[in-house]
Amino acid sequence: MRVLSSGRIGRASRWLGAVAVLSLVVSACGASTEADQEVVTVTVPAQNAPATTQVGVPGLDTPTTSAPVVSSSDPSPSGEVTTPTATGSAVKWTLKPLDKAKGIGPNEPVVISVFAAKITELALTGDDGSTITGALNEDKTTWTSNERLEFGTTYTIDAIATSNLDGSAAQVSSSFATVIPAGKLGVQVNIPNGGEVGIAAPIIVTFLGQVTNKADVEAALQVTTSAGDKVEGNWAWVQDEDFQKLGSLQSQVHWRPTKSTGAYEGVPYWPAGTVVRVDLKLKGVNYGGNLWGQSDLIKNFKIRKDQQIVLADASTFHLLVMVNGQIQKNYAVSYGKDSVPGRATVTGVHVVTAKHPEYKMCNQQFDYCNSLQKWAVRINNNGEFIHQNLAAKAAFGKENVSHGCVNMNEPDAQNYYNSAMYGDPVVVSNTGGPAMGEGDALYDWIFSAEEWKSRSAM
Repeated sequence: MRVLSSGRIGRASRWLGAVAVLSLVVSACGASTEADQEVVTVTVPAQNAPATTQVGVPGLDTPTTSAPVVSSSDPSPSGEVTTPTATGSAVKWTLKPLDKAKGIGPNEPVVISVFAAKITELALTGDDGSTITGALNEDKTTWTSNERLEFGTTYTIDAIATSNLDGSAAQVSSSFATVIPAGKLGVQVNIPNGGEVGIAAPIIVTFLGQVTNKADVEAALQVTTSAGDKVEGNWAWVQDEDFQKLGSLQSQVHWRPTKSTGAYEGVPYWPAGTVVRVDLKLKGVNYGGNLWGQSDLIKNFKIRKDQQIVLADASTFHLLVMVNGQIQKNYAVSYGKDSVPGRATVTGVHVVTAKHPEYKMCNQQFDYCNSLQKWAVRINNNGEFIHQNLAAKAAFGKENVSHGCVNMNEPDAQNYYNSAMYGDPVVVSNTGGPAMGEGDALYDWIFSAEEWKSRSAM
């Protein structure tokens, strides 16, 4: 029995694992230009002067002498800032972002470098009272921040360097402001933290808005596994839709294996027992259109320890449950009646997405509704389930008479229901029906490995 009306459920987002929806925050808009983020060179001649109070980062060398603060906001016509010198030597600085730059992304690194000198003190502070930490390279010529910045904050850099020529000190001060976003978007992930899923489960990240800067966003998404080089895969973007029924479009990206030791009949499923970690390092990432990542998210889950695959060959009138390559169960069933248009079961790799001990099914095309069925395992968003249907009992193992679902006897339906898990593959073949397409869900496995790789933004 296939459900086409009240029992119909949309694409994969409708059965995503429970994750709190992060609200869209709207505020004023900030702007930046490419020039705002270029490196500026500031040359500060060293100058002997009375020692100053150290205000920099602990662990840096204390300068022996200091020089007046020179701001890169007052450059000479050549682009360099100079002060009178008594020694004739100078310290050259490069700053990123530029002094007085605006609209800087919170995840852009702050980098300060000197030449013919060593950085001895450095402080990066925000007008919100925060201090951003960073690290020097080995020769103390470059300092790079190692924390992300906050939105809508003005930061000040105060640094002192000691000349390699005469040991004199030069100081530089600069400031910049981070972007004020039009919106900060949260995300949802289909697999709950600590969950266990079947070998065909993709990782699905749904953004609560549209992403146009897909390459930078994808670069912030990381998948690591306990399987090492036994599994390879990548992210692939699907068509923007109103996945959460918010009245606007949202973007969605999926990750699935493209090469795996868990492959079965050429399909690269997850290796059984794999432990998976998903790092979404999205805070401060520019999504495009002045929409930005709101926060980071980490998910840890595992693939079920035994490889379970359902082989649903409609020409045999049977359904096989394969566990680790061996037939575990052989059920007599009935598939969709392919002689009637609209009743044949769709062919292709289906994925278990939901389970219901009881489910009311409707199909207005064939004049039934609120038909209560037991042990319903959803395998497609077009209304296809594997479920108990005693009205079709005479056909089990003999002919296909259903409206598209896989009908089973009792207690077979309950037995299969108990073994089924989100993400299990159900490979449907020889139904006489249409092949799965992007109107179905989950449809990730209709693509070859190369086709899947081509859908990556990177």
